[in-house]
Amino acid sequence: MYQTQVVPLESIIPLRHKVLRPGRPVEECTYKEDLAEGCFHVATLEQGKVIGIASFYPESHQLAASSNAWRLRGMATDPDYRARGLGAQLLMYGMDLCAKAGGDVLWCNARTEAVPFYSKLNFVIKGEEFQIAGIGPHYFMSKTLV
Repeated sequence: MYQTQVVPLESIIPLRHKVLRPGRPVEECTYKEDLAEGCFHVATLEQGKVIGIASFYPESHQLAASSNAWRLRGMATDPDYRARGLGAQLLMYGMDLCAKAGGDVLWCNARTEAVPFYSKLNFVIKGEEFQIAGIGPHYFMSKTLV
């Protein structure tokens, strides 16, 4: 059985490294925003093993058009657990917490390969594809929180 919950930063770093920054220094897996006021980290676990992660924090963006925007960053699912709906479950859990904290928009820089996943959850693309150095192509995507 899977359980999704808020977890401490240190519990998400190994999966963040494995999926999002493979072959790069583990130090690149801690973002300055991870310790920002209001930031929280969510994980889906199976028998205590972290199999999905995401971080959320209040941050505005000119394309988000909101003074109560939240940013999603560092979302990943262990490759052995993909295509089971865990990512959607994890994201919905985090979106609910953002909304309860007063957020009205959630935005992210989505890897181009992840656009179909976010689109299924009603995120919309704004702007053109762009590159993040050392990581690859992305799109700005956002969703109104109800």
